[in-house]
Amino acid sequence: MMKKRISLLLAVLLFLSAFGCSNKPAAEDGADAQTGGAPAAEEIAPAETKPETLYPSDDLPEGLSYDGTTVNVFGWSGPVLVEFYVEEQNGEIVNDAIYARNMAVEERLGITLTYRLEPGAYDQRNDWVRVLGNSISAGDGAYDISGGYSMAGASLASKGMCVPLNDLDYLDFSKPWWPASLLDEATCGGKLYFCSGDISTYMIYYLYGVYFNQDMLAEYEGLENPYDLVQSGTWTLDKMSSMASGVYIDLNGDGKKGFEDRLGYITYAIYVDPFFFSCGLRTTEKDENDIPYLSPLFSGEKAHTVLEKVVEMVNKEGCLVGNGAEQIDPSYAVFKEGRGLFCSHELTYAVNYLRDTTFTYGIVPYPKYDEEQQNYVTITSFPYTLYGIPLDARDPAMSAAVLEAMASESFRTVSPALFENAFKVKYAQDQQSSLMYDLIRSTVSFDFGRVFNNDLSGLTYSLFRSSVTSGNTNWASTMKSNEKVLAKQLDKLTKSLLGD
Repeated sequence: MMKKRISLLLAVLLFLSAFGCSNKPAAEDGADAQTGGAPAAEEIAPAETKPETLYPSDDLPEGLSYDGTTVNVFGWSGPVLVEFYVEEQNGEIVNDAIYARNMAVEERLGITLTYRLEPGAYDQRNDWVRVLGNSISAGDGAYDISGGYSMAGASLASKGMCVPLNDLDYLDFSKPWWPASLLDEATCGGKLYFCSGDISTYMIYYLYGVYFNQDMLAEYEGLENPYDLVQSGTWTLDKMSSMASGVYIDLNGDGKKGFEDRLGYITYAIYVDPFFFSCGLRTTEKDENDIPYLSPLFSGEKAHTVLEKVVEMVNKEGCLVGNGAEQIDPSYAVFKEGRGLFCSHELTYAVNYLRDTTFTYGIVPYPKYDEEQQNYVTITSFPYTLYGIPLDARDPAMSAAVLEAMASESFRTVSPALFENAFKVKYAQDQQSSLMYDLIRSTVSFDFGRVFNNDLSGLTYSLFRSSVTSGNTNWASTMKSNEKVLAKQLDKLTKSLLGD
């Protein structure tokens, strides 16, 4: 039954992929100083008409207008790829879709969008919260919308600096541009303080997946195609681990595995995080009152088993996990240079590293725990943007209308440009990998403990990650040493979100 369900899902995705081209026209030439490592400019194919059912409109009142009001957005700088706005069109499809989105929202609502972007990536996240928090505490209504790196956006909410979004006019969280899993997980006591989804390009850029070298795969008669394994529901952690064995070659002849060799699996430390969640584990759950508590799965036997399996895999002769700043580039280079069978990474890896590969690669979701697990589970890395409405915003209803318009317009224009044209055409090397991009996106899931990890000392991701990289499989001892601290921090976080 499970195999039939997966096959049906893939069949539906195949049908939908036929309507994958963006409906935005080609843009005029221009320049964008913020694209950094974004894909180079390219010609945009003529638009195709989409069935309206695939790209529904929002329910904002017709004629809603704010008569030229300037809407001030406090966002974060640090993104290399385009996230908030661009100065001009430049012929690059995602750049121009974001430009057109902002123009469309301004014209539709009679507003002018202005952005203040402050450094706010991982290392600056707490400073970003402090700067915006000081402005909110001053109560001068300087900003109508906040858009922060996920850890920072969640911390802003935990400090009581955001308006609850649930009861505001205009925001409709039943719409497809707001991922249900994030909205379900981000609430506490029924209160929701931030949102994300298609409004953030980084929500797509930073999804996780497992890349595989199809040319290398073809060299080994006994290796199955991961596409077929995903479709049959048999793409599991054990299967990936076994396939990663037996392809190692000591290319530099130094007698030990390294970044210069041919490897069965190569990754960097942060990309082991998704194995915990892809195997159906969680850090938190909710009670009947929507109050989070530590999940028994976090410290349970299954978590211990998953840890053992991942540690066993990454320590095999042909598998390697980079750790430390000096090993980032070497670990990224292995798969790019055609010397790795598997590589787990974000979708940005295809954009930034795989544009000029001389081999054919594919991509699949992270593996399931076993064949009995119903669904594949995908998580996203931390650099996506969480949008909120500052507590001192001048007109929260107006801010809500802008967020809804931005999200719905992004759903219809920016995401198709990014996902369909950038990933599924430019970076997908065959139709099957295009379908896998769809599957990865459709299985994205969130976890309250991971979303609010900045208020939980980062333990909801660092405990598993550090255990894998250190080879420490004594999960019971690790949890025993940290569970009380986590429980206290979670209780403090909950009270803060509830306003107690």
